[in-house]
Amino acid sequence: MLTKIDLNQIRNLVHEEINTELNPIKKELSQIGQVIDEKLDKKLKPIKKDLQYLKKTANLIIKNYDEEDIKLARRVRKIEEHIGLTA
Repeated sequence: MLTKIDLNQIRNLVHEEINTELNPIKKELSQIGQVIDEKLDKKLKPIKKDLQYLKKTANLIIKNYDEEDIKLARRVRKIEEHIGLTA
């Protein structure tokens, strides 16, 4: 019959063997992950650049329309005041 000490020793031995076998696999997976990250960064770089360009363009368009809206509101207010439509 095995004692608790014997079972603990067996458990420790099994854990050591598992870790010994898993360490190269973990290392290889880490390297694969780095390669995948590099490839993704390489492929995403032009997309990020395009998104930055689109964001700048959208901001310019919004700014332009906001300015035009403000100018139009001023003109309408002046016209209303001139005609006497304001309350």
